[in-house]
Amino acid sequence: SILVPFPVESCLSGVAPASSATLVAQMWYRLVFDAAVADGAKTLLHFGAVDWQATVYLNGLLLRHDSRLGNHTGGYDGFGFDVTDRLKHAGNELLVHVLDPSDAGAQPNGKQRVSAVDRPGGDTYTPSSGIWQTVWMEAVPQSYISTLKIDQASTTNVKVTAFVEGGGATTPVRFEVVDRDGTTVAEAAGAAGSEVSIFVARATAWSPSEPYLYDLKVSTPTDAVTSYFGLRTFALGDGPEGRRPLLNGNFTFLAGFLDQSWWPDGQYTAPTDEALAFDVEAVATFGLNMIRLHQKVNPERWYWHADRLGVVVFQDMVQKYGRASKATVPLFVSDAAAMVHGRRNHPSILQWTAFNEGDCWEVFDTPPHDVAGVVALFKRLDPTRLVDTDSGGRANDRHIADVNDIHSYPFPHDARPSGTQYAMVGEFGGIGAFVRGKEWKPQACHTYLKVGTPQQGAAAYVEMAATLRSRVDHVSASVYTQTTDVELECDGFLNYDRTSKFSDEDTAAIRKANQAIIAASRARGVEAGAGTAA
Repeated sequence: SILVPFPVESCLSGVAPASSATLVAQMWYRLVFDAAVADGAKTLLHFGAVDWQATVYLNGLLLRHDSRLGNHTGGYDGFGFDVTDRLKHAGNELLVHVLDPSDAGAQPNGKQRVSAVDRPGGDTYTPSSGIWQTVWMEAVPQSYISTLKIDQASTTNVKVTAFVEGGGATTPVRFEVVDRDGTTVAEAAGAAGSEVSIFVARATAWSPSEPYLYDLKVSTPTDAVTSYFGLRTFALGDGPEGRRPLLNGNFTFLAGFLDQSWWPDGQYTAPTDEALAFDVEAVATFGLNMIRLHQKVNPERWYWHADRLGVVVFQDMVQKYGRASKATVPLFVSDAAAMVHGRRNHPSILQWTAFNEGDCWEVFDTPPHDVAGVVALFKRLDPTRLVDTDSGGRANDRHIADVNDIHSYPFPHDARPSGTQYAMVGEFGGIGAFVRGKEWKPQACHTYLKVGTPQQGAAAYVEMAATLRSRVDHVSASVYTQTTDVELECDGFLNYDRTSKFSDEDTAAIRKANQAIIAASRARGVEAGAGTAA
């Protein structure tokens, strides 16, 4: 038996393969269960994510999803089925077939590599096949609220669209905004499927220093849900030497971790909610305020932690990391749209990253899905956020979209803004202190800058932070590689098991250095105007 939702290759699944040769590309899940079937209600079956292609049967019948018979393609987005007519009180049989070719396929698969089971190393890691996020059932009324679209790119107004299944376009919808004290501060009404703008008087903006969230209660005559939002703007404004990003009209340097969200026991899946939150909490521990989530889309719960903790997220699109082909293009485009639709309601996400380095952008050479077309797709799907064309790769040299994003190891080089882009050091660092007893494989770690002790690593980082601090007049963001060690890539501030490499004194020195960068940027003052996201 397998423990869901842990990937097949993880030790927590209970069925981890002993070698790359025994890892399978196709797998079947089977669950027999009883269910409470409520009269007059519908029952929905949800999958948080399945990597990569899932075919779902209930009681011998293929289920329907978005008019596609029983199939879902894409390893990082949620999907579901209405199982009302096929559900029994007892003895239900759920079958899920999964195909996941991992790095042998054409699909975006991020940093997964089958051969890493036998031969770990480099910057690719053990795969995460099959069901890797929560599976659950939900009882809903015949007419129910299925989805919300929340546009919170403002410091005064939130725009909400409620989508209702089984009720028709004329279904009335009521909206109530509630502050932290439980006081209703705004109300509005509209129709299902129509955008409603709600003004919040004397609103408090969301930011890393004050991650203020409002509850959003949405109701129809038959259903009610509660969500939340954070009012904030993130747009280009003018700086001393070119463009720079303004958060709520102010320049705040965004200093972050490159975060891969890989766990030694669960691979793609954190072992507990506390573990899921821990990496986000580590940002503040080290005086940072941002995460670049690298080549992975996390469960929505992870973004909730970022929302409530005030951690800015720069969200990567998952790449086809090596061996990309023309077959990659439509799969990438579909996954990109699913990522934006699935994560757009989170206030912490301020920027999308379309491509990374040279991972796969070169196969995007034919309109409408050439590089410029993919950037335009992101802008069309979400005009409220900034877009980074290619973090650290040669497509960045085309200077389209909003960011001039360079990578340099180990020391941060000098990125320059322009009249259309702000400057960002999208990756630097990679300082490695190898801690005996904490390695994935003893004496096999590698890194960009090896140091003898964690104390030496802390000193090296403080020197790098001072360089960044001296450039806040024209560099606006930086990303240190990385939060944690991942298998044999041992350049994290934390070991792979999430213990810290640093003493309290070294941690305090790193935190002080990062806070000094952010403080220096705030000393540059408040910019006039709201800027533009385009």
